[in-house]
Amino acid sequence: MRELMLERGGDSDTSHACMSGCIIRCSNCFASATGELIVSPVEFETIGLVGSNLGIDNLDDIARLNWEINDLGLDTIEVGAALGVAAEGGLLEFGDADRAMKLLHEIRSGTTLGKILGNGVVATGSHLNVERVAAVKGQAMSAYDPRAIKGNGVTYATSPQGADHTCGNCIRAEIDHLSPEGQVEVSRDNQIKMAGYDTLGACLFGGFGFASAPGALRDLINGRYGWGVDDNVLYDLGKITLDLEIEFNHAAGFGPEDNRLPDWMQTEKLPPFDTVFDVPNEQLDSIFDW
Repeated sequence: MRELMLERGGDSDTSHACMSGCIIRCSNCFASATGELIVSPVEFETIGLVGSNLGIDNLDDIARLNWEINDLGLDTIEVGAALGVAAEGGLLEFGDADRAMKLLHEIRSGTTLGKILGNGVVATGSHLNVERVAAVKGQAMSAYDPRAIKGNGVTYATSPQGADHTCGNCIRAEIDHLSPEGQVEVSRDNQIKMAGYDTLGACLFGGFGFASAPGALRDLINGRYGWGVDDNVLYDLGKITLDLEIEFNHAAGFGPEDNRLPDWMQTEKLPPFDTVFDVPNEQLDSIFDW
């Protein structure tokens, strides 16, 4: 559900209207120094991919780029990642917000370069012959580096949807995130639960509340539909959903070789801890063996 289109793209300026039934309504309104509304919301992933990923540290600049990407109907994670690859490929200097905006105008104008950038990070990397592309199954990674948060790396690699942290974010797991040990189990648990919440139409943030109120989902479903489900309903729905998604991927030609992070993330060390993604492939291949 991509957090009701706020987390992974969509025009978040309309978030209050499209979330009128939500008690959380997770949107901020970002204004300029003079009080002018620039965009709603400025979100963590956007700051990461359109900001620090591009060496841009001015929130007003990030907010204006955010608005432009929203208005184009594109995803700030995907476009931010594509612009980062464009910078590595020599199309802009890191930190140059004006040039980043001009590249977004290329997308709006439908130029050849704009179509390449608008098609995302993989298309941009291929066109510019840049090998360091952070993506799985064609989808850009979010702002959690999988070499430092390896459970998220497992999710990126194995999620049927590609590199998507909302399919199983492991940052709150009480484990050593730099160690490969236990990451598959943590990712599996989170992926099952998130697939279950998505199937129910429950927002990711609402999941925190359900997690602190055991039995609430069971009672709500039984109270509304009278199905007689038990406490396993979330896991049952999650497993069924993942099985269907995996079956779809297999029919579309995806295989175990697609459930991998880019090779360079397994060799290029991430400072300051100098870690690489080193969860064994055989563990990735068995993650959905129920």
